Amino acid sequence: MANVTHARRHGTVRSASFSTFLCLASALPLAALSACSGGSEGGGDVPTFQPSGSNPTPPANTPSATAPVGDPTTSGSESLPPTAGLDPNGVAPGNLGGNEAGPADPNGPGAAPAAPTPPLPAGGASTGCGLSQGTPTSPQGIPQVANIADTLIYFPPGYDGSTPLPLVFAFHGANRTNADMRSVDSRTAGGVLEMNYVVAYMKSVGGGWDIGADYPRFAAALDAISSQYCIDTAHVFAFGHSSGAQFIAQMLGDSRARETRLAGIVPVASSRFDNPSWSPVPTFVIHGLNDTSRQQDPDGADDIIQYTDSNQCSGGPEPLNVAQCNSIAGTGAVNPGCVQYSGCAAPVQFCNHDDPNYIDNGNPTNHGWPCFANDQIFQFFESLR
Repeated sequence: MANVTHARRHGTVRSASFSTFLCLASALPLAALSACSGGSEGGGDVPTFQPSGSNPTPPANTPSATAPVGDPTTSGSESLPPTAGLDPNGVAPGNLGGNEAGPADPNGPGAAPAAPTPPLPAGGASTGCGLSQGTPTSPQGIPQVANIADTLIYFPPGYDGSTPLPLVFAFHGANRTNADMRSVDSRTAGGVLEMNYVVAYMKSVGGGWDIGADYPRFAAALDAISSQYCIDTAHVFAFGHSSGAQFIAQMLGDSRARETRLAGIVPVASSRFDNPSWSPVPTFVIHGLNDTSRQQDPDGADDIIQYTDSNQCSGGPEPLNVAQCNSIAGTGAVNPGCVQYSGCAAPVQFCNHDDPNYIDNGNPTNHGWPCFANDQIFQFFESLR
């Protein structure tokens, strides 16, 4: 039985176990007090339940799962804490920071967007195909594009420089790094996504993603990767957690971006912005039933609307079978709570899970990356090829 039915014009949504959440922003500086109105998260997106040995060990023919200490593509030490508290008082800078900050002003501060770039070819090989052979590596042995700032790029064993492969962008949460996202937060290191796709983990300019400052960098990275490496330009995907999920929604809907080159997106723990609807794009939304970092929308009832509206869904949700898995928090089986919407111009899937692997102000919550996510993300992307 699916956990979710869509609110407003698509039905009703099962609410979280309690209906009122106190706004934590009252403890923040005055600049962050507007955070109670709804849009993005703040603090450091650091999952707490990381039992010893929980990070996956990549196969022998894949690169190391952790970037070296001092690697210029990340900020600070890459010694990741085994446990950490979540979002008690921190505030991430930029339009996508703050604790439940309201929607970013499309005309607000931030760097001007880059000049419009020509679209990628409609499909097939990018211009980088055939320029080199085999898997490129950095001087440190980490496969990365050295001339694209703050991006770690991992190539699967099958990459040969001539066969176009899908490209997946990954966007970390607030006050995290791209290496954190890979090794700890999404636990994608050496996993099914990296074994099949080129995966680019970007680092934001500040602690949280800012559409004005970071969108031009994304556009430049996409253009550079496509021109230097062999990419299937019809299959450029993106996934992101929390602030990174917000960044995806902003790239699609904010007037400074209106990105149309993504063939599929997976926002994990996002919340709704007041952007106009964007062009339909296949979407897989993951949102917890009890996400206390989204105080105005803890169960995702409001969040999902921006995606179903943009994809012009005329029907309601139908059950989507996703296998249960065991939480890394050691609490037993997780209910994925997945549905798919009917009558959409592009597919929309929504998993409203109960994985308690994220600690918010000392309490387990569902703001994190659930145990089923990576396998289901891969299946979703594969369904679009």
